[in-house]
Amino acid sequence: MFTVEYDGELLAHISRQWFRVRETYAVNVVREDADAALLVAVAVCVIRMAERERED
Repeated sequence: MFTVEYDGELLAHISRQWFRVRETYAVNVVREDADAALLVAVAVCVIRMAERERED
């Protein structure tokens, strides 16, 4: 779905997956020293912004 980069370096891959009945997102943190909680928060914000944009 999309990636998160900082200063030209890949930090995480975010993808949509289907588990059972629900739509779920996977956050694959690439760098060991990256803040996983922050990357999850960024993913939630970007996904929510994209949903709002589609609603308008």
